[in-house]
Amino acid sequence: MKLEITKELRFIPEFNGNKDFPDTDKVTVSLRNPTIQIKNRCRSNPETVAKADPSGKVQDINITIKSDDNAVLNEMLLSISNLSYEDDKGNEVKIVNAKDLNAAPIQFDALRKEIVDECNRILDNPQVNEKN
Repeated sequence: MKLEITKELRFIPEFNGNKDFPDTDKVTVSLRNPTIQIKNRCRSNPETVAKADPSGKVQDINITIKSDDNAVLNEMLLSISNLSYEDDKGNEVKIVNAKDLNAAPIQFDALRKEIVDECNRILDNPQVNEKN
C-alpha cells in the first residue's frame, strides 16, 4: 500500500466573511500536515478529577482533554496570506505567522480560534489518499 500525503494543507477560514471575498483577496492559511511527533506534542494527556464523599467513596469522575492552543499554532501554522490591519498611526501591520497572530489585536481572536479548531480537527481525523 502506498499513501499519498502532502506536506502542506491549505485552509480558507470563514472569519469576517472571508469565504465571500474574491479569490485574490481571501485570507488563506497554510498548515503543516502533522507528524505523529507533532500530534504527541500538541495533545495533552487526559485530566481526571474525582470527587469523593467524606468516607472516600467516589461520587463523580470528570475526564477532560485540553489542547495547548499556542503549541498547536506554533507546530502547525506555516503562513497566513492576505491578512493585515491598520494600527493607530496609520501603518499597515501584516499578519503572516503564529507570532504575528498572537500579537494581533483581540479582534483577531475569532480567527485564531478558527485556525486552532481546524488544526485540532486535522490532528483528530487525519485523511490519507491511498494509491494502488
